[in-house]
Parts: sequence; structure tokens; C-alpha cells
Amino acid sequence: MENQNNPNIIDSENKVQEAQQEKQEEILESKIYKCPNCGNFLSYDPKSNKLKCEYCDTLVELQAVEDAKELPYHQNVENQFIAWQGVKSIRCRSCGAVTMLSQYETAAKCPFCGASNIVELDEIPGLQPNGILPFRISKEDVHVYYKKWLKGKHLAPFKLKKEASKQPSQGVYIPVFTFDSMCNGTYTIRYGKHYTVTVGTGKNRRTETRTRWYLDSGVISNFFNDVQVEASKSIDQKTLSKLGGFDTDNASSYHNQFISGYSAERYDRSLDESFSDAVVIMDSVIKQMIISRYNADVVDYVNMNNSYNDITYKYILVPIWVFSYKYQKKTYGCIANGRTGKIIGKYPKSPFKISAIVLAVGAVVALAVWIYIKYFM
Repeated sequence: MENQNNPNIIDSENKVQEAQQEKQEEILESKIYKCPNCGNFLSYDPKSNKLKCEYCDTLVELQAVEDAKELPYHQNVENQFIAWQGVKSIRCRSCGAVTMLSQYETAAKCPFCGASNIVELDEIPGLQPNGILPFRISKEDVHVYYKKWLKGKHLAPFKLKKEASKQPSQGVYIPVFTFDSMCNGTYTIRYGKHYTVTVGTGKNRRTETRTRWYLDSGVISNFFNDVQVEASKSIDQKTLSKLGGFDTDNASSYHNQFISGYSAERYDRSLDESFSDAVVIMDSVIKQMIISRYNADVVDYVNMNNSYNDITYKYILVPIWVFSYKYQKKTYGCIANGRTGKIIGKYPKSPFKISAIVLAVGAVVALAVWIYIKYFM
């Protein structure tokens, strides 16, 4: 109680708190995130949503950021090159992936293929991300998800499952363009409905299925929000869909505090190419919307004339965990969604388990043949 009422002690405590706050703000503004206690580098920690020192567990508050903003899209917008600040570029000579690291960080291996023959590049011009979706799944948690995933793979070797928590993983941000657009279109459709008729007489009497065809036209409109298009060299659109997509509506404005301790892949497909991919996706959605208007058994064709207006985009870095490892001289890779923990990928199959299954199936077949011969022949 005496300390709480002593103005000198209170003033001293306030000065210490102010000094710590100033030091943390200085760390955030410097773009080189070092621990205020031990001087080691800080990394973004998904569990605490703060910068964390892996050596002394010191936590530093993040700099406040706004939500990622939609930017107007028009062709050749990529001519407005913006250099990334506070990062350096490296390229893997094996798989060709170009990734970004904080300037003070070093990379011994490629985060995608695990190769060690990487080279540092000069600054690459291109769009700077205007949004980032921080990791929600930590390195510790993603190994739990990976172990559960392997448990469902019955052909995976026992040794691999046992050592699942030891498999090397790397947190990487991959590039995604998202597009908003209003679509207005017209269409014509030729669709058919099946009906049955009875034809013939006597023994030739039978039922046939025939199709009655219809031709129709109409107008359609739909607003698309955050159509996600991968722009990565390492991950295709199909893989992005299998990962379940990302909650890009929750993206924050880009700030390199979130990539501290991680790497970020530079986009491989241009913004214009990515918008062309988005149009393919949106056209497919519109086509399905048109077909759903008709209770059709079969569709001959749908001709569409769609126009996309009021187009905006975001260039967002989204998080994944990459498992790349060798098992009996073969390389295997898995990817985990850094927001949900969903995992897709390949894994080694145990020759012992495969042989056991083959023998078991063979035994069942042999038993069935013996029963058939003994009792039915």
C-alpha cells in the first residue's frame, strides 16, 4: 500500500512503462524486428497474434493495421511498379520458385522443394501486396493436424506416423489475387426434357425415352465478391480449391511484420492473366445459374454474352505450411492451409502393408473359389 501511494515510485514505474513502449514502437518502425530483451530476431506468432522471441519468449505488440482495401482494376495497372520494402528475393534453381524474405533473414533451403541450391536476386519490380492474411495455425499446431491426417492414411508406414511431429515444415505466404465485379449478361439456351412413349405391338411392344427440345433466352446479373485466383508458381488453382480457399475478406493491409520469420512467394502470373482466369471462374458460375433456372434433363448449349463492370482487386498473401521431406530416397510434399489446418498432399505407401492387403485379398478370393468348387460344382 505504501508503494502505491508513493508518487516517486509511481512516477518511476510510469517512466519504465513509457520507455518499454517507446522501445517497442521503435522496433516496429525499424522494419528489423529484434527482441528488446535479448536482441534476437522476432517472428510473428499466430497463437498470441504478436511478435515473439523464440529464445526468451518475449512478446511485442503488433503495429495496428487497417483492413485490406479494394483497388480499381484496369488493364496495364501492373505498369505501376512498387518495390517491396524491407525484403530480399531468392530463387530456387531446382523448382524455380521466387520467394521473399526479410532483409536480415537467411534461407538455407527452398520452402517448396527443400533444395539448397538457392541464389539471391536483385530487387524484382512488380506489384507490392496490398493485403495479407496472417497465419492462424502455429507451427506446433500444424504438426498436430499433420499427425491426424496421417492417421487416416492406412497405407502410410508406421515409422512415418511415429515421426510425424519431427517432419520439417516451413511457413510460406503465397500470392492470390481476388476480384470483385458486377456481371450483367444475356444468354440463349437449348435444353431438353425426357419423356417416354410406348411403341410397337405384341412382342415388339416397348417403352422408349425421347427428348423434347426447347429454346429460350434471357438476362442475368450477379455480383461476385473476392473471386480467388492463385498467382503462384508452386500451387495451381485446383490445389487452392482443395485447400478450401481462404477467408480473404478478413485480410489486413500488407505489413511486413506478419512475414517476420516466414517467407513469401512472389506472384508468377500477372494481374491481367489472373483476371482472365477469374472471368473463366465467373463465367462458369453464371452458366450454372442459368441452367438452374430450367428443370432440364439435358442441356445442348448455353451461349452467353457477359460484361464485367466496376472491377476491383486485392493482391493478398495467404498462409500455408509446407511439408517437404525425403523418405527412402524419394521426396514427398504436403501443404496445410495456414488458416484452417486442412492438409492435402502425397505420402509414402508401406510395401509391407500393400503386400499384406494383396495377400488378404488373395486369401479371400481363394476361399471363395474353394467354396464354389466344393458346394456348387
